Amino acid sequence: MRDYIITDVFTDRAYGGNPLAVFLDGSALATSQMQTIAREMNLSETTFVTPLDDTGAHWRVRIFTPTSELPFAGHPTIGTAVVLAERGLTQAHTEIVFEELIGPVRVALAPGAATLFVTGAPEIRSVSLTAASVAELVGLDTSFLAGTAWEAGYGNGMMFVPVIDVEAVAQAVLRGDRWHHHEPALWSRAVFCFAVTDTAPGHAALHARMFAPALGVPEDPATGSAAAAIAGSIKGLAPSLSGTLRLAITQGVEMGRPSYLNTETTYADMGVTFGPVTGVSVGGHAVIVAEGRLLRLP
Repeated sequence: MRDYIITDVFTDRAYGGNPLAVFLDGSALATSQMQTIAREMNLSETTFVTPLDDTGAHWRVRIFTPTSELPFAGHPTIGTAVVLAERGLTQAHTEIVFEELIGPVRVALAPGAATLFVTGAPEIRSVSLTAASVAELVGLDTSFLAGTAWEAGYGNGMMFVPVIDVEAVAQAVLRGDRWHHHEPALWSRAVFCFAVTDTAPGHAALHARMFAPALGVPEDPATGSAAAAIAGSIKGLAPSLSGTLRLAITQGVEMGRPSYLNTETTYADMGVTFGPVTGVSVGGHAVIVAEGRLLRLP
């Protein structure tokens, strides 16, 4: 038997955000068992946690979609941290470290919320597809595109497709036939379609949707790894004199699960201008909505 908790992530209200199943005892489970359980839960992600010491500050976290294991993901990291804190398992620490497949991920805790930190810039790649192919992939005419698509990711490749406005985001739909046609030429396992809704020095707001058929997730209500990747790779969006860029990302609205993600990107100070990305943080709230027990292990 294994106990689990379901929490809604990147929201402060139940039944919003992105649901996550957290299994509090991942010890002695084989990878194949975790994958089978994640498929049974049928949420965008399921995590399995194991303490690595007796201080409550260091945990192994493995993350699974219904079809595959992920090296890193944002909403599972945030949701798992809030669950552990809410259950008193972090022993009042304000900061903990998760060992994920990508490596150590530092997480700061706050009441009902958490913020994860990744170091350095994401991997960034150009997209070989034409503008017409990118538009066709997301079911839009090229007139709806607001710039050139690109790929970026911290372990998980994402394609970022900028469009002209919120209405274009709402109309977007990932075409499965075109995805399967173009997938061999892509590093990405997901497509993040977004519109810029506001900018100011050092700040910007985005409205987004994310489609991940390769991960068994037709559409995701909130994607922290995509938020980190876009925050670390978007260029010239909101020039900052402070060496930081803050993004407020709204996602999941079209699914009826509004989600709110906050990122902060820091840049190296080169004296006159700001240079390479030195790190990205992604934060948000999470709300526990259910508890259960898996009675039979696969």
